[in-house]
Amino acid sequence: MLPGITLFFLAASVSGQTSGAATQLYNVTETFERAISKGPLAKDYEVSFHLNPFYLRGDFNGDGEIDVAVLVKQRSTGKLGIAIIHGGTSKVAILGAGARLGNGGDDFEWMDNWQVYPKGRVARWTDEPSLPRLQGEALLVGKSEAASGLIYWDGKRYVWFQQGD
Repeated sequence: MLPGITLFFLAASVSGQTSGAATQLYNVTETFERAISKGPLAKDYEVSFHLNPFYLRGDFNGDGEIDVAVLVKQRSTGKLGIAIIHGGTSKVAILGAGARLGNGGDDFEWMDNWQVYPKGRVARWTDEPSLPRLQGEALLVGKSEAASGLIYWDGKRYVWFQQGD
């Protein structure tokens, strides 16, 4: 239980939040805590607190289980990205943080906002002839006053769909 308590105090001190951070972190799943403190994620990546919130929850792969997307920094390069920890299986997908993903590249240091995007038909924001139909929820990541991208599961892996510029 100590790693979870340590994570709580670290998150609260970095984000400057108190009771709100406590409520939010009590909702972090055991899978998330295990991947951060003991799994392969802990060896090569550390949690990044460069955005608030530093993690989001949703069913990103459409399997009915709650997944957790957490901001991470690759220890060896300092590159930023997102780790998605799949609920039920504990499998981890790294997006950015040294692993290239579409127009997002391999370093998401440019990203200054993110949110969960609902599953279903993607809204037409560009002149794209075909729009994906999301099997699960997606991540909408962006840079203020610039472009954004939708990160979604295509049934095999996470892919990038450009939104805007």
